[in-house]
Amino acid sequence: MNRNTRPDRNVGIDILRGVSILAVILLHLNLRLDFKQTLLGAALPRQWFSLFFWSGFHGVALFFVISGYLITHSALKKWGSLPSVSPRQFYLYRFARIMPLLGLLLLVLAVLHLLQVPNFRINPEKVSLGRAVFAALTFHFNWLEIQVGYLPGNWDVLWSLSIEETFYLFFPLVCLLARKEWHFVAIVSVFFLISPWARTALYPDNELGDRNHLAYIDAIAMGCLAALVARRITIPQKWLNTLMVIGWGLLIFVFFFKRTVFQLGLTKNGLYITLLALGGALVLLWMHHRHADGKQKRLPGLNWLAHLGQYSYEIYLTHMFVVVLITYVYQRFEVTGSGIYLLFLVGIGLSYLLGSLVANYFSDPVNSRLRKKWISRERTGEAEPSSKTNDSLQT
Repeated sequence: MNRNTRPDRNVGIDILRGVSILAVILLHLNLRLDFKQTLLGAALPRQWFSLFFWSGFHGVALFFVISGYLITHSALKKWGSLPSVSPRQFYLYRFARIMPLLGLLLLVLAVLHLLQVPNFRINPEKVSLGRAVFAALTFHFNWLEIQVGYLPGNWDVLWSLSIEETFYLFFPLVCLLARKEWHFVAIVSVFFLISPWARTALYPDNELGDRNHLAYIDAIAMGCLAALVARRITIPQKWLNTLMVIGWGLLIFVFFFKRTVFQLGLTKNGLYITLLALGGALVLLWMHHRHADGKQKRLPGLNWLAHLGQYSYEIYLTHMFVVVLITYVYQRFEVTGSGIYLLFLVGIGLSYLLGSLVANYFSDPVNSRLRKKWISRERTGEAEPSSKTNDSLQT
């Protein structure tokens, strides 16, 4: 079944993911094309320009919150409680979802590097191809970049995936360690203290130091707690609406009022990500209940954002191919003025098209085949969790 037609999809979460991936695409395009050259770009007030074109990092942080929520929600739906999570099954499902596309991406990037294609070749004075591939496959690409600096754009996006993968590695182990769900809450809550410190003080003199694994566990943990609260606590509608307003308010504050956030010291002490994560978690909690109560409706004009969100993983890993192509056209033909509008629109459209094609003709078929194969091998008469349940909540 196509992702677009699944009846159990939470459209609100798809839109939130769409906002996040759009922020990433706009950032990467603007770094190379400079939207300020256009009439609209020059006319936009600083806050609005920053919102549209300098929010990619915030988008990634919001992805972490959504990931924590979706993984925990899916685990509770499959196994009933967190201590009941099967590490083996969890790892198999995550492998089937994440590794095929990652493996394909690394293969393509390795070939392009060996062919010496500009913008894809890794500087051997920084790091070897083998070392980069090893780091990507062993969940520490972010640490590699902290050590050697930025790598080509298609490689650079792997820093956040390493943090996601490490979360997947430890999530079922923490669930086992926590004999009760409140133990899980206590364990992950520790990172509300650790992560702000890790973002600011662990590597204070390194511009990529805030990409370390500890720096965003609080955002992931916030998503996990939102899923637990959504499944375990009944919240009156009036309180849900209040939480929704607070959540959107925090997101708008961190995304839109970046200068104020900085002046208040929230950037310096790392708490701006914590506030963003709290806002995202509250919005997710509200969206969960809207979906569960059957009140959620598709919003006119936002379907395109929902479509972006449905393929956010594939778009995230492949959009830099489009950015490189758009940058080549921009430089080769010396595009200026209104032509930049077209390049941005084409960049967003092609990123969606490439991501959806990869999802529908590679990621989803391989994911489905692997899960069916493993389930058929493991079936011993007990009911197995449905792969379709997780497919509707893929991160």
